Amino acid sequence: MRLLLTLALLAQVWAGSAQVYFSKQIDWMHSEDALGFLATADYRNFLAAGGSISLDPYLDQLLVTRFDSLGQVKEVKGLLPSGSLYGSARGVIQLDAQYSLIMGNFYTLANGIENSQIFLIKVNTLTGDTLWTNQYGKPDWQDFGRSIVRTNDGGFAIVGKTFLANNQPPEKILLIKIDSNWNQVFRREYSTNLGNNHSGWAIEETYDSGFILSCIMGYQGVCLGCLTSDFMNDFLVMKTDALGNEQWVRKFPPWEWKQYSWGGFDIGLLQDSTYIIFGNKYYYIYNQTFTYYSRYMLFHFDINGTLLDSTSFGGGDGTLITRAIPTKDDNFLVTAAENDSSFSGIGQTGVLLKITPSLQLLWKKEYHISPPGVKLYEKFFDAVQLRDNSFIVCGRAYDTITNSNGWILRVDSLGCLEPGCQLNSAIEDPPTPEQDIGIALSPNPTSGQARLALTHEGAMLLGLRVLDVQGRVVSDMQFLRAARCRECVVVLGWEPAGVYLVQVRTSEGWGVRKIVKQ
Repeated sequence: MRLLLTLALLAQVWAGSAQVYFSKQIDWMHSEDALGFLATADYRNFLAAGGSISLDPYLDQLLVTRFDSLGQVKEVKGLLPSGSLYGSARGVIQLDAQYSLIMGNFYTLANGIENSQIFLIKVNTLTGDTLWTNQYGKPDWQDFGRSIVRTNDGGFAIVGKTFLANNQPPEKILLIKIDSNWNQVFRREYSTNLGNNHSGWAIEETYDSGFILSCIMGYQGVCLGCLTSDFMNDFLVMKTDALGNEQWVRKFPPWEWKQYSWGGFDIGLLQDSTYIIFGNKYYYIYNQTFTYYSRYMLFHFDINGTLLDSTSFGGGDGTLITRAIPTKDDNFLVTAAENDSSFSGIGQTGVLLKITPSLQLLWKKEYHISPPGVKLYEKFFDAVQLRDNSFIVCGRAYDTITNSNGWILRVDSLGCLEPGCQLNSAIEDPPTPEQDIGIALSPNPTSGQARLALTHEGAMLLGLRVLDVQGRVVSDMQFLRAARCRECVVVLGWEPAGVYLVQVRTSEGWGVRKIVKQ
């Protein structure tokens, strides 16, 4: 059986070896550039809509980038409705093999009052040309769209938040329904407490043509054991009918005394009419001082809002889920970010997770592109799956040298930048610690971090996996061969004291080192 599984994985590696995998930054010479949301026309041409902050003036700009399956940028355009001051994209939907729809927010100025509205732009995915632009918003109100979904009647639904312009919140949850002719069918506003802020984050259409909304309610509060007041969020799940009428709402306050915030950032609809909300929980750990901490949190609900199952895993000081993309094997690829492995308390690292409908984590991979020692923020926003089951992923990468750049990469179906990264699994005997492939790891023992460097000239890092003594994968990082990485940081800051195995994959082979966390 072990041989069959190994041969199956090798066959996948050999089949994918002709594909070109990449991890690239895209720099538009702005102070902050980000590739946000992605669509593909024919699996060879891609359109990513995001935003940037120009160096002069210091304003958000909507940028649309076209690139091919090799990661080569073909064109970059700025698209915003006429008369806009600035704006950025919040979602992209592929309409067919030729056209895509971009949803986002833009700002205008009238009588000295800045106003935010939602825009839809239909573009040719192959050329980036704009076919038309529509805008939606209520006069004298600030409207923000956060997520868009295509509905079974050919229209669209947008969820976000709204509040009165030039007025202090509270903010309300906003739901807008648009028909197939791009006309607004209805606009609904919701709140569970008029004194608190509300915001919608994700939306899915249900099988009865209604909608499931993942929302938060923000307020000032004091968690049990906290010394001062802080801004807290309760998690809300709301169900509406096809006309946007509220049918039920479920509120989930913090379950732990030290938890102060919860956010559900995407929704996956399952074949049995149940659904998964992908999010995070945030809380403090009290140890002389309060330490900020976060974990991935997944919830499985039925159509009546009954909680069927939940799980949490991972953790750090910057954990964040952005999207959950259904895959061809009926699982979900989740784009995310975690606490940065090169710094303590700041920064993020791009992460991909494969999640099953039963809330099981199949694999998790971390990706790095900024030079060692200068990386601050790396984050993924969206992904699409190709015909060969590989993925194109986009996001942003920030470092002190190039500021913030757009970031695109292509990985195989197992999340590998270099095919074969999964071969060090339970189906293969692990490499022995005596293999000398030139690995230096220090300090060891460590209080939380250690720097791993290759000592053999010309050797390159391809992958690094950290496991505890029970075989649990603590960290799994991927490196592109062309990036010629020779060092990285091993982080055990949030792990308990003990012995860990560091499995290292290089261009010269495999090796294992033990590291002790004090």
